[in-house]
Amino acid sequence: MNIGLVKPLTFRAYRSLFSAQLFSDLGNWLDFVALQVIVAYQWGLDETAIAALIFVLGVPWVIIGPFASVFVDRCNKKFVMIVCLLLRIILVGGLFIAPNLPILLILVFLKGTVAAIYDPARQSMIRFTIPEEYLPQAVTLSQLSNNTMKILGPALGGGIIAVFGAKSPFLFEGVGFFLAVTLLLKLPNIKEHVLNTDSINKESIKKNDYWKELIEGIKHIVYTPKLQTAVVLSSIGFFLIFLYDGLLVFIAQNLGFSQGNFGLLISAVGLGSVIGSILLGNWTGWKSKPLQIMSVAFLLSGFFIIVMGLGDMGVVTLPLIGWCLGAFILGLMGSGESVPYSYLLQSETPKHMMGRVSAVATAFQTISMLIAPAIGSLFAKLIGASIILLAAGGATWLMGVIVLLFIVKRINHSKKIKGEFNN
Repeated sequence: MNIGLVKPLTFRAYRSLFSAQLFSDLGNWLDFVALQVIVAYQWGLDETAIAALIFVLGVPWVIIGPFASVFVDRCNKKFVMIVCLLLRIILVGGLFIAPNLPILLILVFLKGTVAAIYDPARQSMIRFTIPEEYLPQAVTLSQLSNNTMKILGPALGGGIIAVFGAKSPFLFEGVGFFLAVTLLLKLPNIKEHVLNTDSINKESIKKNDYWKELIEGIKHIVYTPKLQTAVVLSSIGFFLIFLYDGLLVFIAQNLGFSQGNFGLLISAVGLGSVIGSILLGNWTGWKSKPLQIMSVAFLLSGFFIIVMGLGDMGVVTLPLIGWCLGAFILGLMGSGESVPYSYLLQSETPKHMMGRVSAVATAFQTISMLIAPAIGSLFAKLIGASIILLAAGGATWLMGVIVLLFIVKRINHSKKIKGEFNN
């Protein structure tokens, strides 16, 4: 791995923040596996219970995160993160002893609420732990943590469940959160630093003008062209992915994957996303054109989703290794979308607004993720999963083309104006 990617880790504060994120991300995926195993296997409940679980996992990011983020921006970020982790330890203990689905869902909602408060604080802290020139590598490492734990978490969770039982991952998760707390204790206190270096309306804070501050975060996205484009692209991208994500197990069957080797397809996507993050972390030339990188990634992703749809219809036939290679490329392109997005979110947002802006942006993405599966499932019954794939792939490809054409047009227009000015 090139020194460029790991350079942020040479700064003690960022190293503590990143290490804590590793434990937090791992805990989230251990949690996700354990919850589904308990509901489906241990309690023998049906698809409706799983759907309710996934819905409750996502809702706090929409209805709690944006509104709580105003207080996150006002507060000491280190204190917020530590308190959130301590609460998560208590809540995973509750999940370990939860006797039935209603209580489990309540605890999941509360844990999701704490996570929706923790993440904006973590996003805010990134800018205070490294010099600005290392921001691309820092956000890439953050994305790399998330992508890597998507692979390791389920595998490790499955192994822990096999050895220690269905609820045992919660205990390991609690230990991980405790270790994250010990790492965050090494972070500097940045509250006074924020108030002294950023242009915050202190009078607004004194007057407790909550709604004004929340609207400022929303307006910042609306009136910052690059960030607005990135949030819109990312939200639409999530919607299109989750249109077919829940159908993937059925699509894989038609592509020739059995119950035993279906995991290879999912692992290929995860591996691609990790490799993509490493590549983007080592080559940071993309930071001058993040929207172009996102657009190219959408364009290529759309093409491979269309091919998968044609495979589901029987029009295209590939060996399993070919479909795994396609899944790997999809994961690779996923990093081409998520890493530049994360960079724009950080670089186009003032430090003192980071909590609000990141929470609002995440809420838009989560709304897409919550409504898309139901729409995809409904239309799959009406027109078939393969048509859903073709539609999602076509829309993804078209989105990439439109944004690229717009960027080229804007560049040519700027050159024309510059030429006229020089003449």
